[in-house]
Amino acid sequence: MSKAKGTSSAGLALGILTAINLLNYLDRFLLPPLVPLISQDLVLDDEQAGWLGSAFLLVYSFASPLFGRFGDKRSRPLLIFIGVLLWSLSTGLAGFAVGFVSLFIARAFVGVGEASYGTIAPSLLSDLYPKEQREKVMALFYVAVPIGASLGYVLGGGVGAAYGWRVAFWVAGFPGLLLACLSLFLPDP
Repeated sequence: MSKAKGTSSAGLALGILTAINLLNYLDRFLLPPLVPLISQDLVLDDEQAGWLGSAFLLVYSFASPLFGRFGDKRSRPLLIFIGVLLWSLSTGLAGFAVGFVSLFIARAFVGVGEASYGTIAPSLLSDLYPKEQREKVMALFYVAVPIGASLGYVLGGGVGAAYGWRVAFWVAGFPGLLLACLSLFLPDP
């Protein structure tokens, strides 16, 4: 079995990208338990509350192919940095929303940021590991999905109930700034 290309740098990249993936899904599933608190505080109707989740999904769907194309032509670590920075700031800034429009815009920018990461990270990992190791690498990378989603519900519900919905966005968003900076050190074969 061949070794990963630059074993220590590949392992570091897997660790950083898996941590970002966990945060990625934590952020996606943070909103649903917060919707009742947000709706009450910002006086949102059911349609507006529904659009908050749709803002992310619509923008993510349109931005993903663009970032996939950019990932073929630009520095993938730089694109990951920009995406994680954007979505982390947008999540944190969602805690400062004053109404539906500002919260909708923040969630839409989360979609742009996560689209860059979601399309580029798997290809970067594939290039860092030989074919015979990719199955295990991708399994580890994607185990962050259910863990992050679960943590999103727990964090959203727990922090939201104890400290308010705004604090939940701050707690979920701003740690991503550190991971964004770490992504600049990823190798790009």
